[in-house]
Amino acid sequence: MVDKKCLTALKRGVDSWNKWRKSDRYAQVDLRGINLSSETLLGIDFKGVNLAGANLVKCNFCGANFDGADLTGANLTEANFSGASLCGVALTGAILTRINCRGAESTGSNLSLADLTGADLRVVDFRGAELSGANLNQANLNGASFIGANLTNASLKLAQLESTNFNHANLAQADLTGANLTNAYLEKANLCEANLPKAILYKTNLTQSDLTEANLSGSNLSNANLSQADLALVNLAQANLTRANLRQANLYKTDINQANLTQANLILANLVLTKAWTAIFNQSILTGACIENLQINRQTSFAKVVCQYLYLKQHQQERLPQNQQERLNSEQFKAVLQDLMDSVDLVFNEDLNWTVLHQAFESLQQKFSSHQIQLRSIQANSNYRFTAKIKVTPKTETAAIGQYFRHQYNVLALTQEKLASQQNAKIQSTITRERLNSYEQN
Repeated sequence: MVDKKCLTALKRGVDSWNKWRKSDRYAQVDLRGINLSSETLLGIDFKGVNLAGANLVKCNFCGANFDGADLTGANLTEANFSGASLCGVALTGAILTRINCRGAESTGSNLSLADLTGADLRVVDFRGAELSGANLNQANLNGASFIGANLTNASLKLAQLESTNFNHANLAQADLTGANLTNAYLEKANLCEANLPKAILYKTNLTQSDLTEANLSGSNLSNANLSQADLALVNLAQANLTRANLRQANLYKTDINQANLTQANLILANLVLTKAWTAIFNQSILTGACIENLQINRQTSFAKVVCQYLYLKQHQQERLPQNQQERLNSEQFKAVLQDLMDSVDLVFNEDLNWTVLHQAFESLQQKFSSHQIQLRSIQANSNYRFTAKIKVTPKTETAAIGQYFRHQYNVLALTQEKLASQQNAKIQSTITRERLNSYEQN
């Protein structure tokens, strides 16, 4: 029920309302459920007002002050809030479709589960705002600021996000399918499991961002800055990464099949178990990259690659060439690529069971009988570890080979341990019985 005193003051006009609010700043204003549809209330002072469930469709609130107001569940469809102040406003579950908030300030506001489909939110300040689960599909957010904001599970499909600032923002599991993030800022942003297929990230700054398990298939990341970014288990299949900066980036088990990395900077990048079938690395810089079990095929292109040295094992181990004064020549680089195409490396610790290893390998050959699989060598490494190098045909799914071999080894080793334990138990039982019989006889 709308307070009659408040309603009377409102009917007198904006100037009268604002004077009344100024004279009684501590008055509790309750306008819950009020219908102000299509009203023009330029510059009105609705600071701290309770407007939960209100009908504000097509209202004109240009330059108004809504700081600390409660608009939970309100309908603001096509309302005009350009230049308004909406700091700390509660807008949970509110309907803001096609709203105009251009140039507004909304720091610390709560827009969780709000519907902002098609909204004009250009240059809006959402620093520290709560937008988890919000619908921002097709919204125009060019130049907006979401520094430190929470957008987990938010939907931003086809949104315009040019030069938008998401530094330190939380976009975990957010849906940015087809969004335009040209020149956007996502430094140290959390994009774990975010969905960005076919998104435009041209010249986007993703320095030190966390993209673990995100989907960026078919996206445009040309000239993007991904230095020190965590791209582990990310889907970058068919992505455009031309001239992208991936210096010290983590691409552990990342899918870059058919991706274009022409002229990309991969200095000191982690490419352990990276899937790079038919990928293009032409003119890229691979100096200092770790390529342990990098998965490539005959169609993976490395034309005119710059690479002074490589690491064959993670944590910058097994440098090639070993002499730090020497540089990797083209023949050595070709030999490394050839070795990657037809081998799988598996590391075991010091309690390696040679009998079980042999049995696991026989099981592997039976499982993949249509492939040519050979145990090339077993090498002793530092820290009492051993590396089993398995030779396979170039088109073999190396990840499946390694996974099956490791699984079989663990299963057989566990079975043997159980059998040994049972045998020891029988022996101990026999010894105990013999001792008892001897004692009884005496």
